[in-house]
Amino acid sequence: MVTPVKRSMGGALLVGAFAACTPTFTDDTAIVSGPQLLAVQAVPAEAAPGASFTMTALYVGPGGTEDPSSIDWAVCLLQNPLGDPDPIAPACFVDASSSLSPLGDGASVSGSVPSNACELFGPESPPPQPGVPGARPTDPDATGGFYLPVRVKSDGDVWSAALERIACQPSGVTQPVFKAFANGYVANQNPGVASLASVASGGSTTMIAPDAPGAPPALTVSAGERTTLRVGWPSCPATPAACSGAEAYLVIDPTTKQIETGRESIVASWYATTGRFDLDRVGREGTDTATTVDNGWTAPSSPGRVRLWVVLRDARGGVGWGSYTIAVE
Repeated sequence: MVTPVKRSMGGALLVGAFAACTPTFTDDTAIVSGPQLLAVQAVPAEAAPGASFTMTALYVGPGGTEDPSSIDWAVCLLQNPLGDPDPIAPACFVDASSSLSPLGDGASVSGSVPSNACELFGPESPPPQPGVPGARPTDPDATGGFYLPVRVKSDGDVWSAALERIACQPSGVTQPVFKAFANGYVANQNPGVASLASVASGGSTTMIAPDAPGAPPALTVSAGERTTLRVGWPSCPATPAACSGAEAYLVIDPTTKQIETGRESIVASWYATTGRFDLDRVGREGTDTATTVDNGWTAPSSPGRVRLWVVLRDARGGVGWGSYTIAVE
């Protein structure tokens, strides 16, 4: 499972979740005590070489949304060393270099997928370099995906990585398989939070409205109270179709070179300005058709307002989130 984790250099790695799991540990990573980049969403979630995309940051702090003007973005054009599990070459975590293509500053930036992205980061053989052994194509992830890495620098010199999934043509397959895949593949869509609710001990639910300008807190709880929260996402068809839930998708089996149909896993990551979650992340495997997951949250012992965020990540690199305010009495 690849989810947001701390890099050894002190940055957060913000990439898609490639398999759902339920961690059995808890720590303080879900508590937002200072400016923190929780997630990055790429629109579209999957783009072909030459196509445009926009990346938007969920950058928050104890008071809610933080000033994003210091966030600096750049496409990393450097291939990752063979065998390095990280999705971005460590040499790209610098302010400027010939291997970086700047995208700009702020909460949202736009760019284009390089025309040679499927050579640099996909299934096509990279062009030979003088005096350098020929590089082999990049291996796909479990969903058959390839990704354009984007280096992100936020306030306090925190380095992060975000990914744009690249729509590359399949290689090493027969013409019938190539044609069937090209005609049937549906590009990934970002997941979306359809609902957030509190669940009573008897099973009844109370919907929690997302934040809106001037709106009061959508939920009120007692200090120290434990509340079960349930996040939901849309139900998707069993066949490939654009959908903001767990989508079905086509993938080419790396051994047989034949087309198979997979289904995305969904992972929900939980963040709040105070209190305590039972788990930082909960999710559903691709074989699980349920469209909700539950998590427990214990309110702090002091009254006040709490900001809460739920970030959804699908197996093909898509990201979506919801923001909420809870009053503690």
